[in-house]
Amino acid sequence: MKRILELNSNQKYIEFILSQYDNAPSEMTMKELRKKFEGKFKFNQVMLNQYFGIMRILPLILIKQEYADASVPLEGDIEKIKVIRDSISHNDFEISSEGYTFKNKKNTIRFSFDDFLEFIHKIENDFYKDRIKDGN
Repeated sequence: MKRILELNSNQKYIEFILSQYDNAPSEMTMKELRKKFEGKFKFNQVMLNQYFGIMRILPLILIKQEYADASVPLEGDIEKIKVIRDSISHNDFEISSEGYTFKNKKNTIRFSFDDFLEFIHKIENDFYKDRIKDGN
């Protein structure tokens, strides 16, 4: 439950910032935005970047499905995406000061925050590079 609340609060913060970006006066500072958010939502926890990282998983899951639809063997990095997807869908993942841990029935994968971002970028870059090369 705590993890769900933390993820939800981070999403609300991001939504709030994006809304303010579109609608607030251009002179408004980030400090003013933060104070406005804290006042509106009565929430003043530090917004940790690692919770935003979890939201980056959705494109990976969609990429994994594209590979599955194309009958690409689920091995290597694509297999890691499946572990991450299974872990998220079964609420069996951890976020700590060390990074992320994802588990399914067969495997456990651990990423530091930096390694996780590198992994995401590698998957996305490989996927889009293949699509550009194929003209899709």
